[in-house]
Amino acid sequence: MRSMRTYGSVGALGGQPPRATRHDELRDFHVWWMDISPPHVRAFNRCLDSATGEREVQAFLEKNPMLLAHHLGGGHGRWVIPQQSLGGAHVTDFIIGDEHSDGRDWVAVELESPLVRLYSKNGDPSKHLNHAIRQIHDWRAWLKLNQNMASRSRNEGGLGLIDIGPEVPALILIGRRDKLDHETKLRRRQIKTDSNIAVHTYDYLLDIGERFADFWHTVFKKDE
Repeated sequence: MRSMRTYGSVGALGGQPPRATRHDELRDFHVWWMDISPPHVRAFNRCLDSATGEREVQAFLEKNPMLLAHHLGGGHGRWVIPQQSLGGAHVTDFIIGDEHSDGRDWVAVELESPLVRLYSKNGDPSKHLNHAIRQIHDWRAWLKLNQNMASRSRNEGGLGLIDIGPEVPALILIGRRDKLDHETKLRRRQIKTDSNIAVHTYDYLLDIGERFADFWHTVFKKDE
């Protein structure tokens, strides 16, 4: 039977990182993305239903980073870095990254409350969405001035975010799907086109988490 690392009690990844990451200076943030199961997804759904703001969601995702890792696609490694300081000027909720044959890609992640709306009744972005977008712009402005530091090895005083650029793609997670309509989808698509910022509700993570949890469950069951 093929072995599978597990997250005990829906907790953090235990044991040593996979062999391929032993010499990676970001190995503490490496995520074995196949370690996702239906109980993780159900626990995340309960977290969202009971959360009073983004802090509970942040804490849950820090303990269960594979839920965020499935936003990525690289098969040579994935990392989920919580609360990354940008030179003391800013702190991201998460920076997530993956590695593929051409190098590493990074995504800056901003969390907002699952309880808030993305848009007001008249169609304007809510203050919460505007705040999230402004955060992304602030992080990019810092990266534009400090890209060398950000991409430099941690052993040399950098952040170790190899290949990161000043226009890093971004992901905003905010609200729930039941507060959306067709016009909201079109507006989010425009933000993606104009600013390279993907705006999703937390149900997006639930959907991809459920899909991959079912997939890996089937794969490993066949190996038994």
